[in-house]
Amino acid sequence: MTPDNSKIIQFSTGKPLPTRHSVLLVDDQDAFRDIARNQLSDDDSFQIVGEATDGTEAIQQNERLHPNVIVMDIQMPEMSGIEAARAILESDPSVQIVLTSMGDDMEYGPLAREIGACGFIPKRELSASAVHRLIDNHLPPATSTRMAA
Repeated sequence: MTPDNSKIIQFSTGKPLPTRHSVLLVDDQDAFRDIARNQLSDDDSFQIVGEATDGTEAIQQNERLHPNVIVMDIQMPEMSGIEAARAILESDPSVQIVLTSMGDDMEYGPLAREIGACGFIPKRELSASAVHRLIDNHLPPATSTRMAA
């Protein structure tokens, strides 16, 4: 006999459920991918779904895994993070890309925004909260005022 659930009443706390972000990590250095994985895995709202070692592989993994966030190094062999971000955003404008680098060149932030990425975080400052700040404040593609690349 199944219980009669018709008298069960649910109440909402008014708080939205936390968003779970599927994340693709892209960096040519194993050590940094390990650090980034550890930083983001400490936050339950991030789930690492894949990793790539260069821009070409990032494009392939994005097409295969469909993450909603990509954390990607700018300086990689074969294809840079800038080139890969442009290609990914052209085919999938809904993905949120956070660019990183060992350097903190003042041009990286404006360049990241110009190509449509959420922004730039120097590697030494990468944390789950820093990624959240960028992706939570990023305007959706439909309402953003992106500059042509």
